[in-house]
Amino acid sequence: MNECAFGTKDPVYIHYHDESWGHPLYDNLKLFKLIALESQHAGLSWLTILKKKSSYEQAFYQFNPAQIAQMTSEDIDRLMVFPNIIHNRKKLEAIVNQAKGYFEIEKVYGSFSDFLWSYVDFQPIDCGYTNPSERVTVDARATELSKKLKQFGFKFLGPVTVYSFLEAAGLYNAHLQSCPFNPKYYNGKGFE
Repeated sequence: MNECAFGTKDPVYIHYHDESWGHPLYDNLKLFKLIALESQHAGLSWLTILKKKSSYEQAFYQFNPAQIAQMTSEDIDRLMVFPNIIHNRKKLEAIVNQAKGYFEIEKVYGSFSDFLWSYVDFQPIDCGYTNPSERVTVDARATELSKKLKQFGFKFLGPVTVYSFLEAAGLYNAHLQSCPFNPKYYNGKGFE
């Protein structure tokens, strides 16, 4: 068992840890998909969301923000019975709000990726963890980014969830230094 992978033995999570988690992600649409899924994670385990990812992709047009931004209340009604997603109306509506906010951010910052990466001066921050007990769950940067995202209409993205996103998207390298899947030593495929 890789202690960097949060002590889990679930093969879905292990694969995510090894190939995706913490590997720097720059693609606008992949970043949008990841942050939208993170918002669904609020109050639930990330493993729950990982196991529902393909259903969310089907429900939300493969996370195409242009199509999501056009979704109506009737579309959300339909999703309330869509199989294998979280049937929380406010969380589903949050993804629509995030798609609209995505375009507002692109108007102001040029790209969603540039907006996010500007919070780490466009360079991943290596947390330098040597032991899982050193990990933290929030910091001032995540708190500031959470506030900024809310200004653009993003919901269910408080500071702890945003911190988790920063780790997942590789803006923070939170892998243990000894982890064989640390992006410093291993080039995973990133979040798909």
